[in-house]
Amino acid sequence: MKVSAIRSCTVGVSDLATAEVLFSGVMGLRAEARGTVAVDHARALHLPDAIRTQFLELSAGGYPVGRLRLLQHDPPAQEFVRLDHSGADSPTDVGPKAIDFYVADPIVPRIREIESAGYRFRSPPVRHVIGNTESEECLFSGPDGVPVLIMVGHRHSDAEQRPGCLANGPYSEIATISVVCGDPSASRDFYEGILGMNALVDAETDSEHRNRVNTLTGVPDETRIQFRLYAEHGEASGKILLVHFYERTGRRLTDRMRPSRLGFSLLTHETDDLAALHRALLNAGHVVLNPPTRVGGWPGNRLVMLAKGPNEELFEFYQAC
Repeated sequence: MKVSAIRSCTVGVSDLATAEVLFSGVMGLRAEARGTVAVDHARALHLPDAIRTQFLELSAGGYPVGRLRLLQHDPPAQEFVRLDHSGADSPTDVGPKAIDFYVADPIVPRIREIESAGYRFRSPPVRHVIGNTESEECLFSGPDGVPVLIMVGHRHSDAEQRPGCLANGPYSEIATISVVCGDPSASRDFYEGILGMNALVDAETDSEHRNRVNTLTGVPDETRIQFRLYAEHGEASGKILLVHFYERTGRRLTDRMRPSRLGFSLLTHETDDLAALHRALLNAGHVVLNPPTRVGGWPGNRLVMLAKGPNEELFEFYQAC
């Protein structure tokens, strides 16, 4: 059984056209498909029958990994997945966090063009080192407040940053998504033991860079942070970064990731044996919300399963039919 890197990350938005201005008009992502989510797929994602959902799938130059899938609902969504930028949730609460893109160096022109489009950055650029990786990053509030991080990989291996990921413009596909991790041991069992992913980075921010990273993540000075980065073997995009805050870890954002809500709501991965993955998840005690179900619509017939991860992640696993 093989499980891929993140094929797409789903974000619920209140206005598809406005979101497209940022992600396509400013960041240069390419529209691959748009339309109405098929009824059988909507039900497999636990979208209410009473709503009609439009989608837009965006890629970086057609790359099949790390795509962005935007959803707009009618009637409009009212609930949010996460609101730590407004104080409703804590930055250390366990659950989905941010969507990350590589950008070309220097980072400042990217900041200026995003600000010109009307979006606010939560911190200045922060340059820091984790293990052998050196990055420069800053975070802004995207459409409906979804956290979006842009980063320059000043010292990233080819396993972390795909060679050529910036060949089509100054922004990459989704390189990484971040999740606040509550239980590192349970997360290791899930990502390595069940999904078979490769841990590229497993390191704590050292004292020299700690407070800069604290500023970036919006937590108090001297907060310890552990980073564990997972990737598909041989694929540098579509990674998952687990961020653990030790004793300052907050509450669990229980059942927040729902495709009917605004914000970062779903992670989609491909597998070559959905039935085997289904058994493995059940045997390990993970919650399967929707067993393998045949659906149609974009991008064609496939089997889809909805399941929860150890940190309130919501996954859509699929197998082509």
